[in-house]
Amino acid sequence: MSVLKQMPFVKLIIPFVFGISLVTAVPQVGAYALLPLILVIVLYFIFSLYRTSILAKRFAGLSILLVFLCFGSWLSHNKDPKNQKQNLEKAGLSGFYLIRISEIPQIKLKTVKIQARVIGRILDGKMMKANEFALFYFDKKISVPKPGDELIVKCTFKTIPEPENPYQFNYKRFLKWQGIYCQTFIRNPNCVLKTGENKASLFQNLSYNGNQYLKKLFHENIKDSTALGVTEALIFGYKEDLPKDLVESYSRTGTLHVLAVSGLHVAVVFLMLANFLWFLDKRRFGVWLKTGIVIICIWVYCILTGMSPSIIRAGLMISIVLIGKALHRQTNIFNTVAFSAFLILLINPFWILNLGFQLSFAAVLGIVYLQHYILPLWVPPNWFMRQVWNILVISICAQIATFPLSLYYFNQFPNYFLLSNLIIIPLTTIIIYTGIGMVVFSKLSPLLLPFSWLTEHLVILTNYMVTRIEKFPFSFIDGVKLNTIQLCVLYICIGCLIFWLVNANKKGLISALICLTLLISIASFDKLRLQKQKHLVIFNIPNQNALLVSDGRKSLLISDNLKSGKQMFYMRGWLIQNRLWPINKEYDFNGIDTMKISESEMNLRIEKGVLFFKGTKLNLSWNNLGRFASTKSHISPISFNWKSIYDDNMCDTVYIGQHKSKRLQKKVKYFLSKYHNCVIYDTKYMDLMN
Repeated sequence: MSVLKQMPFVKLIIPFVFGISLVTAVPQVGAYALLPLILVIVLYFIFSLYRTSILAKRFAGLSILLVFLCFGSWLSHNKDPKNQKQNLEKAGLSGFYLIRISEIPQIKLKTVKIQARVIGRILDGKMMKANEFALFYFDKKISVPKPGDELIVKCTFKTIPEPENPYQFNYKRFLKWQGIYCQTFIRNPNCVLKTGENKASLFQNLSYNGNQYLKKLFHENIKDSTALGVTEALIFGYKEDLPKDLVESYSRTGTLHVLAVSGLHVAVVFLMLANFLWFLDKRRFGVWLKTGIVIICIWVYCILTGMSPSIIRAGLMISIVLIGKALHRQTNIFNTVAFSAFLILLINPFWILNLGFQLSFAAVLGIVYLQHYILPLWVPPNWFMRQVWNILVISICAQIATFPLSLYYFNQFPNYFLLSNLIIIPLTTIIIYTGIGMVVFSKLSPLLLPFSWLTEHLVILTNYMVTRIEKFPFSFIDGVKLNTIQLCVLYICIGCLIFWLVNANKKGLISALICLTLLISIASFDKLRLQKQKHLVIFNIPNQNALLVSDGRKSLLISDNLKSGKQMFYMRGWLIQNRLWPINKEYDFNGIDTMKISESEMNLRIEKGVLFFKGTKLNLSWNNLGRFASTKSHISPISFNWKSIYDDNMCDTVYIGQHKSKRLQKKVKYFLSKYHNCVIYDTKYMDLMN
């Protein structure tokens, strides 16, 4: 039997994923997928009638692949709420709506964030049906509802806004693939009426009640706030109490995966249950009883932790393997992975764009395939060294498979990932055991106290180790730019290298070198192109001013509240895209009137609030911009393309300041009317001009 015949879902998942990807890239394709799907199914049955013909068999095999390709496209189109009849499309549509809470509310600093299904709009005593998810932000004065609660709310829906700065994280696109297009803010408690109905499913009730119980348990027994946030994330996936700087530390050390409930956590729960129920193996029907108990417990844990794609994948894989063993059938792990991916995408095809889904399946495939070749390279002499070697091998395999995605999404790479995982994975495994011990013995204080103390101090130790490794010299590479083409070429390069090492085939090495040359060429051409560009960018940052000047090689930032570091969230994407990360020099905007700055390499200087750069004069002095209408006013976001400006032979003085100054409005309006072809501005700013 050929290898592919043992993995039917591996063959089918490839065209299925391709069909989904086709619709995400070109949404119009999905609208025409149904007719080809029916046609290909008919062709498949026609070719199946002539099984004796070799040509017919081949066409039948090809047609079934085309069936899954068309099915993936049709399913994606059909599951996209944008293609269904909607009643929330118009931004600003105000009225009374019947909604049903669909997820556990997230407590934010000033609001409560809730995802809910809009059932319909109430108009003149009648219900206009709707079926769309939306985001609701409730003021904290409003009592927090539970999943399944039905409410009547008076609100005005608005479309999710686009990011206000180039290459900033696109929250609108992120929500789009979750089927969410609108949001609303409700501040008045009188705009919310509870109907008294709760239509939560059994799974929703189990998840919510368990989540609330665990939150209360950990809040009462773990006093350190940082340790509390990490414990909640590790045990049941609640991340709202996690400090952002600590999350960044875990990311930079390559251990962020432990904070996301995934296959590691499900594996720990499985091993604990399997070892605890060892006595059932020797009893009649004990294997089936053990299998049933373990599967039920694992899925209860999956429901409790929020049913993310990575946790569903782990639950499905373990369940399929356990059932196969109970039936005394050997399962192919690649076929199991493909089958679990198919089931997940069948529920929601847009999960293919979920970062957790991508990283989870990439890591599993890397571990399953590469571990078989790397593990025998060294035979450890004792049990302890075997455990160390196993952790190292798993870390290497997972990192090889996922580091291109990490570079693509996070633009950074942890250099000490082997060291950090070698320390953090054993610690977090013990924490999961002690955390589960807290839950099991939550009603027995004599046993709860030692488990709580041990969990808290182990988490404190883990956090300390992570922050220490982060501070090592060259602990991570940051600011790496990788586009979609480079991502694909990098994965092809890795595949060719593995093929060469496994099969000792020179073709693999030659192909890998070609891919590597292509990668270097793309990066070099991109860098040379960007170094010729000169920029002056005013970033749109709430309650802050930030102006960046660059000659293509070096950059200078003038902003206020430098110590807060808040501006980097809005600027980082643009800086990395233009290969200007990190910023070379930073100055405070508030003292610009008295500063004397000279950057000879950039041909830039600032004197008494006036910036001179490449023959252009820019007045930054607040004193020369007229009186402010408000002390909270800020400069408006305008991006200048210096090459276009030079083509227009611009040599006038440009004034930049807060948009509420009437004097400034006239000057900027004149500037925009004269040089509109080389200025990018936001519509909100222009509305104020007109």
